[in-house]
Amino acid sequence: MNELSSLGLILLLALLAGHLVKYLRIPEVSGYILAGVALGPSVLGWISHENLNTLSIFSEVTLGLILFSVGAVFEFSRLQKVGRQIFFLTLIESSLAAILVLTGSLMYGASWQVALLLGAISIETAVASTLMVLRESNASGPLSDTLLSVIATNNVLCLVVFSLFATAVELGGSLQMNTAILQSLYRSIFPLIWQLAGSVALGYLIGVLLASWASKVVEHGEVLILLVGCVLLTVGLAVVLDLSPLLSSLAVGATMVNLSARSRTLFAALSHTDPPLYAIFFVIAGADLDISLLSSIGVLGAIYIGCRAFGKFAGASIGSRLMGFGGRIPGLLGFAMLTQAGLAIGLTLSVQRRFPDLSPVISAVILSSIIVFEMVGPIATRFAIVRSGEASETDRDLPEGVRPQDISIGDL
Repeated sequence: MNELSSLGLILLLALLAGHLVKYLRIPEVSGYILAGVALGPSVLGWISHENLNTLSIFSEVTLGLILFSVGAVFEFSRLQKVGRQIFFLTLIESSLAAILVLTGSLMYGASWQVALLLGAISIETAVASTLMVLRESNASGPLSDTLLSVIATNNVLCLVVFSLFATAVELGGSLQMNTAILQSLYRSIFPLIWQLAGSVALGYLIGVLLASWASKVVEHGEVLILLVGCVLLTVGLAVVLDLSPLLSSLAVGATMVNLSARSRTLFAALSHTDPPLYAIFFVIAGADLDISLLSSIGVLGAIYIGCRAFGKFAGASIGSRLMGFGGRIPGLLGFAMLTQAGLAIGLTLSVQRRFPDLSPVISAVILSSIIVFEMVGPIATRFAIVRSGEASETDRDLPEGVRPQDISIGDL
């Protein structure tokens, strides 16, 4: 099957899956992922590995658009109000997940290098899956706002921690081989500084360009051309310059929301136009999952899944209470922190390039656990949003007399 027919099949089956899962009361994103698994090489094989490689450009563009949209949570006026609380909440939930995964891996007998890298990757919560569930539910309220802010900060923190831990692993290897310390420090630390500072700088420059042009475009079509063009430019330049496309796209959105008075209009225009890209993104993500990995997940994989899930739950609950978040946030936020995909996959690929000797173990654990978290995570996120009463579409779908708060996770 060629790429065009694969693309058409992806869109049509995504639409079908989206309708079917509504009867099962699970999120559309889960339907898209399951459709992708069925179409992909590990089941029916209607979409081949060659098709996936060719269509990967859609995933990169969509992920850039998603991170661009999420960048809006870094609006300066909002950061002044809750920025400190969000940062420390994210730090607590991320640290607990990473510490538990690291400790569990070491107790199992994994090397300190593997334990460090698994701990760093465990921090990430998938932006794309979470945002899709929020948009599908038309969610609005304290839990939804807090969740979006936490996962945006979470991904930046994950990238920073992974870079630091990877630097420590590289330095450890260099010292064992008696390589010059200064040379090793330069090789390890410069990429970290370049990735972080360079990505933010690139995003800021393109964000300034976007904000300056935003006042000059009025028509819906022109707005979309401007937005998509800037995101494509950001992702493309980030790849060429060996920067982080995710962090750069996030910086573009954060810059624009603070510099442009029309930022809300631009974000709204994008949200009404990108559903086909979202559908393609999640079906391709599902097709890329190799479900045969589940049979080889092993003890270390089970430890990773259990420690990360407990760390996210406990960390979100403890952090919410310590930072003064009230209402249903302490009890429900942990449910919405389980998803894991985009950045975790990117970091796994980074491990394959930088640490080929450690890659087999880390790839097997992360890629197999992603299958579990991407199946369970969106359902748990929807449960949290519905139970909080922030899913504005939910009441119309429930039987008469049943409130969203009365739904249990088994009903979803």
